[in-house]
Amino acid sequence: MKPWHGFIPIDCITKTPTLAFIRKNPHLGLSGLLFVVGVLSLFANIPALAGALFGAGASLLGAWITETNNRRSSLEDKLRRESEARRFLAAELKRVVERVLYIHERASVNYVCAWSEDGIKPSDKQEDFIPYMPVLYPKAPQFKDLSGDDAMALILFYDSLHALDKSVNDWWQREGQLPVNIFASFTSFAGTSLALAKDCIERFELEKLFPAKHESWGTLSARIDRTIENHAKSCEHFVAKFNAQKNPLAKPYPTKSRRADE
Repeated sequence: MKPWHGFIPIDCITKTPTLAFIRKNPHLGLSGLLFVVGVLSLFANIPALAGALFGAGASLLGAWITETNNRRSSLEDKLRRESEARRFLAAELKRVVERVLYIHERASVNYVCAWSEDGIKPSDKQEDFIPYMPVLYPKAPQFKDLSGDDAMALILFYDSLHALDKSVNDWWQREGQLPVNIFASFTSFAGTSLALAKDCIERFELEKLFPAKHESWGTLSARIDRTIENHAKSCEHFVAKFNAQKNPLAKPYPTKSRRADE
């Protein structure tokens, strides 16, 4: 316990709930003070002064009520515009996320086929791995109405698409590169985008606005988790197989690959 020095520290006074409220609402505090002084003026038999103080207090009270209503109305309008902006951008966001999910699934299939020895080669073309780019973002005026956190989540997701797009354009059937390495790169970049997409799915309420057509499909987030988990298991299997070929005495699963969303 701090020693008593005969006075109350000013920070203790200003941090009390009542005084903190008055500091945030100076019109109300000054109005209350004028009313109190007006009442004292009546007791002192100074009616003219009391009337003037009551009038000034009433004016300040009215100004505080007006300011409070305007503040509440401004906040409600801001929240409404943020909600409308999320709904406006949601359809395009879902389309882009679905495309990245498809790319990850097809890249994972090609990765597995490149590792296997059965000679199966999917018929996917380079165009099948090109992500869709947003059209509304960032030029649509509704984007400016998003909250800072929502806008940042959208920026990070859409920005990750450029890395995926560049990887596909630069490394597709590049001479001297093994297909397994190329498709591993595609799944890595797509997995990074999907991890960022999950935050956008929650913020923009995509699963609420666009529920799955069939319950067996699962939600969009569940589908992302499922494809990333399946790819991680495939990586574990082929890494273990590769290590076993190098060392016949190696354990079945000596290492575990990280998931793309970690």
